[in-house]
Amino acid sequence: MDLSLFVAGVLVVAGLLTLELRISSAIVEVVAGLLLALVVDVRPLGWLEFLADFGVLGPRFMAGFEVDPAVLGRRWRTSLGIGIASFALPLAGVYGVARVWLGLSPQVAGLLGIGLSTTSLALVYQFLRERDALAGEDGQTIFAAAMVVDVLSMVGLAVVLGDLGWATVIGALVAVPVFIGLPRLGRWVFTRYARNSVEFELRFLLLVLVGLGVMSETVGIHAAITSFIAGLILSRIVQDHGALADKLKGVVFSFLAPVFFLRAGTQIDLRAMDRHTLAMAGVLLATAVTLKYLGTAWAARWVLSGSAHAIGVLFNYRLTFGIISATVGLAEGLLD
Repeated sequence: MDLSLFVAGVLVVAGLLTLELRISSAIVEVVAGLLLALVVDVRPLGWLEFLADFGVLGPRFMAGFEVDPAVLGRRWRTSLGIGIASFALPLAGVYGVARVWLGLSPQVAGLLGIGLSTTSLALVYQFLRERDALAGEDGQTIFAAAMVVDVLSMVGLAVVLGDLGWATVIGALVAVPVFIGLPRLGRWVFTRYARNSVEFELRFLLLVLVGLGVMSETVGIHAAITSFIAGLILSRIVQDHGALADKLKGVVFSFLAPVFFLRAGTQIDLRAMDRHTLAMAGVLLATAVTLKYLGTAWAARWVLSGSAHAIGVLFNYRLTFGIISATVGLAEGLLD
């Protein structure tokens, strides 16, 4: 059987298992990739790597659409406090364990700390939406706090992995007018080419994603940051075109993101999982989960009327950005 066709079939089966077993699609796809790597070598598939790199940007772009600027205006201090505590405490703990106990370099310890201290903005949003909690002030504050953790994770990754220098400064100066002009350009495109037969608006958004990836690689800032900012800037325009948002969500979550998670799974080598590796993973996981819970619950206890325990558990949801940290660290040669 053709290797590309076989991989495509694995993606379809993973989606079917997600529906039947009611398990997070990302988990099923990572496991599917892990098992796939035991059977075949997918490295010759250049299209898989390209689409996986594209799939990193899509969920970040969509996450920007979910941010309500009004929430930030009303409860930004509370959200900022919870977000900083939720991110900083596990970051410090994991960094300390990685440096003192594992003897890793500051850069690798920082990468581990960031990857294990993040919170999945998309999963927090889904949890709150399913329980109709976003309409209340506390729900909006919790979502905004999760966004703070997400942004801190992206900035931290840029600091640890990015080749920050004059190119970054120049790129940031260029990016400012680009981001300022992007909403006006997007509004003109969506108005002029509304309800066309070639889906030009969708092509425009995908071009923005590709362009952001190229720009980010040039200036040394991870594309996850710029794609999130672009999604935030374009959110109002896209939300006014509900059908377009649904189409983009379909492309991202039915195709691009699954390819990213599948490829992430193929980069896990089970033969390297000896007792020493499992012990390290267990200690890092226990440290990250415990301190994430304590930092979030402690901060939430003082500023929210809801259950601090529930919020502490909720913010332990980790997904996309932890995998991004691992795959980028592997690509940069920091992780073996």
